[in-house]
Amino acid sequence: MGEDRAGIGRDLAHALRTGPFSAALHLAIEDRGVRLDEIQEQLAAAGVNVSVTTLSYWRKGRSRPERPDSLKAVRLLERILTLPEDSLMVQLGPRRPRGRWLTRPPGTIEVDRLFTDGVSVARAIGGLDRWMYHELTRLSLHDLYTVGPDRQEMSLTCRQVLRANVDRVARTVGIFASDDLAAITSITALRNCRIGRTRSDPGSGLLAAEIVFDRMLARGETVVIEHEYRSRSRVPTDNYYRAFSTPVNEYVLQVQFDHDAVPARCLRFQRRALNAPDQGVWEAWIGSTHGAHLVASDVAPGIAGMRWEWE
Repeated sequence: MGEDRAGIGRDLAHALRTGPFSAALHLAIEDRGVRLDEIQEQLAAAGVNVSVTTLSYWRKGRSRPERPDSLKAVRLLERILTLPEDSLMVQLGPRRPRGRWLTRPPGTIEVDRLFTDGVSVARAIGGLDRWMYHELTRLSLHDLYTVGPDRQEMSLTCRQVLRANVDRVARTVGIFASDDLAAITSITALRNCRIGRTRSDPGSGLLAAEIVFDRMLARGETVVIEHEYRSRSRVPTDNYYRAFSTPVNEYVLQVQFDHDAVPARCLRFQRRALNAPDQGVWEAWIGSTHGAHLVASDVAPGIAGMRWEWE
């Protein structure tokens, strides 16, 4: 029991930093051990009437507070659940447009700021019906990037652990952009998923794909998926980075070099956006098996990766 509550506390702290609102509210209620009818009574005593059904919808992500009375209730919820002031309010962001939407909650970055100028990732994602930032939390991501004997990129294997923040989540989106604009890239599902529709931008090296889970997720459930990109590139590569439009708890990057193409030096780096200055630059040692890696925790939106020098 104590271990479960400790786990909830850690998840709550992360949700208060990264959102979404529904996850933060749900975990706060679980952590404090209060019932929805008890919360409703305390809200009513403060002069704000919110039904138990509405509170349940907010908690499950089926709706969110938008009207003035509802926002007043959120302020009271912060007190009732003994949360820091504004910790729930900041998760709401601007008023949500009706119908289909691709909105950017607080603490995220516009995805096109993370890719090369002229490459519209948002447009490619839009061609895959929708991408709901708030539906999933990425708990961990492990990339394995391989470099071939002619210094060219060969493949990228991605393993992700995702948690649903709302009910009935069935898919996510995968994005790969090659430095070789003429490269032909393919994607293959390896575990616990299948590939749905794909979109490419000719001449940009970009591939976007639906990754459909092997089952529908309810709120709070997790899935571990693994897929692989293969690139038919003939251009030498000297870097790989992962672009994060939303935070991630843990990121691991391994770069595996062919024994005939081992660089002289390898560095890890982070940036707030593609054209922002480097931060946290230090050497990533290449081991006797010709690989280098980085491990990062609580990764903020932006870029994390490695670059190398051949001579």
